Amino acid sequence: MSSLTLLINALSLALAMSFLLIILWQDSRKELNQFFAIFLFLITLWNVGALLTQVAVMVGMDVVLIQFAVGILELGFIGSSIAIYVLTTVLIGTSLKRFRTMALASLILVVAYRGFIIANTPPTFEIISESFTYRFPLLSVLFYIFFDFLTLYLVWHYRRTLRSRVMIFGIVLFVIGQSTGFLNPELFVVWISTSISAVAALIISSEMIQQEIIKPLASRISQVEAMHRVSLAVSSQTALDTVLDEITKQAVGWLDADAAGIFLNKGTELELETVYELPRESLHTRVDIGDGVAGTVAQTHQSIFLINYGRDWRGKSELPYANDFGSMISVPLIYGGDVIGVLMVITGKNGRLFAREDVHLLELLGAQAAVAIAHSRFLQEVESGRNQLESLLVSTENPVVAVNRRFELIFVNPAARELFSIDDSTQTKDITKLLPRAALPPDYRAALRDMNHFRVYTYEVSLDSKVFLCHLTPIGRPRVTGWVAVLNNITQLKELDRLKSEMVRMTSHDLKNPLQAALANVELLKEDVTNLPDEDIHLSVSVIEKQLERMNRIIRGILDLERVKTGALTLGICRPERIVKRTLDELRLFADEWHITLEGKVTEDVPDFQGDEEQFERALINLVENAIKFTAPGGKVWLTVDGQSDEIRFKVKDTGIGIPTELQPHIFERFFRGRQKGAEHITGSGLGLSLVKTVVENHNGKIWLESAENQGTTFFVTVPAMALQAID
Repeated sequence: MSSLTLLINALSLALAMSFLLIILWQDSRKELNQFFAIFLFLITLWNVGALLTQVAVMVGMDVVLIQFAVGILELGFIGSSIAIYVLTTVLIGTSLKRFRTMALASLILVVAYRGFIIANTPPTFEIISESFTYRFPLLSVLFYIFFDFLTLYLVWHYRRTLRSRVMIFGIVLFVIGQSTGFLNPELFVVWISTSISAVAALIISSEMIQQEIIKPLASRISQVEAMHRVSLAVSSQTALDTVLDEITKQAVGWLDADAAGIFLNKGTELELETVYELPRESLHTRVDIGDGVAGTVAQTHQSIFLINYGRDWRGKSELPYANDFGSMISVPLIYGGDVIGVLMVITGKNGRLFAREDVHLLELLGAQAAVAIAHSRFLQEVESGRNQLESLLVSTENPVVAVNRRFELIFVNPAARELFSIDDSTQTKDITKLLPRAALPPDYRAALRDMNHFRVYTYEVSLDSKVFLCHLTPIGRPRVTGWVAVLNNITQLKELDRLKSEMVRMTSHDLKNPLQAALANVELLKEDVTNLPDEDIHLSVSVIEKQLERMNRIIRGILDLERVKTGALTLGICRPERIVKRTLDELRLFADEWHITLEGKVTEDVPDFQGDEEQFERALINLVENAIKFTAPGGKVWLTVDGQSDEIRFKVKDTGIGIPTELQPHIFERFFRGRQKGAEHITGSGLGLSLVKTVVENHNGKIWLESAENQGTTFFVTVPAMALQAID
């Protein structure tokens, strides 16, 4: 019997110690592994003491050696009772650190006590023939009863937390094995007790190997597969509520938890947006950033892991029922460097005990969840914007048509359906075949070119006695995926513009005749008052003449502008040197009155261009006249022309007051007059530059300027040379 128990003890302890080495090699810093090592050391000490006692009795050693062996046995026995309790508390995560310190202090007290007893009072044992009888001291019995009873209570009360039936069986078997040593004082019963406890230690060790090494390794592949399933399940959802519910459900199932919740960032607060297996009335609970576990996670961007919420958390509770929580893991949901929410996973007081590895797994899920939440929010914003845009397009009276790169209809609002007689059966047809030619751009290449440079192309469409202004813009950037056309009904505006132009033209003609008569009479009046000595009369006549001339210029400008707007040109060959000479001749006297030096230059071999020479000359006269008026006395104005075989450039430069940057975009607008400093005394209608721009564009040309305050202004006008231009 002794040989059998000796063999059982040796094999069990050898295997247990091997398992211990593997566990410590895997993670020696983990608290559970450290306490497991202490537990196995004390069991080994107990077994070594029992072995030494057996050998000492069998060979008849000195009583002092037997006393020493019995002391080691007793120390290992009582230490094992304390160690199994501490190991159980670590497994279920309920022990306080100060209580563990008390347990270790008790172990030290036992060691000191046994040392004193061995030194002063021999252990209570008898040797009769080969029979050995041993009785445990009262203090040892009390220690055993206290700690082993607590161990059994914890195992029963927290059996759901331990989860592993094998671990529960091993702990209970160990306590039973120790209890066997009290049934009979004879040594062989103690040997049976050590054998049972050694087998129990082997069971506990094997389960530790399972939990700490084998199961985690075996679950790596399943975790990857689970992560893949979670990613698909989460990312396949679009509605934010659905995404949040799916995240909490997956988190609880993955960690075998009891409940979960997600707080979303609302600026300075977190709001509980979804719960799983938590009271529904807690929804929309708000927590300040920095308060509670969730608020601290959001503030620090760091996960928080609590083995026991009630014991380990000392801050403010975010939920009124938080005291019922067991383990808790809270991880931040980070997207783009910002915490957009917090994922909290919880177990009950008697639920599963989370481990540090669970934090890493939940952080992986949190990263996926953050992307899914941001993705869902973005899709919701896009969907909301799309719905608003679609509602706007559907309700607008302006026809809207959108096509893809194959010129197939992808959207058409009711107004466009009615205008073009489109029904559902025709939506997939080619737009070039579906719409009338008058509705399409007159020049496809010009349309694509303008949209490429300016992102818009505008043209007029005449349909059913209605006139539309069509704005054509590309869809997509940088790659164009289609185009959208918006047609604005300008029929009434066109009619009003025609009536306005007709009225202005008629009014100007009606004013021109009496104005010419008034000017003629002023000339006669000047001759009649020439010999009169009264200077006031001469001054009054001069003022009347100047004001009548001003009215004449305004009326002439209006008539010129209306005539130019029609686009009707009297085409002919325009010679730049002749236009420049006539312009300078007409304005030479005007420049002298303003004390301005007027110069002109035409480079050799400047080509001719085709156009309306009278209109173009009038445009140059307006430019030069403006340059003179906005230049201080003593300044200069230059009119120069140069060109090549494909383009002619006219340049009007002055040394005047310049044009402020903020006014430059508006100077070609009708009736616009800049109020820059130094131009207070200058009068005009604001039509001159508008006329110039219209004339230049009618000649397929371009006009622009360069100017700075107090540094003068330069206007540039370019027109195609005659060989290359084509005027409609």
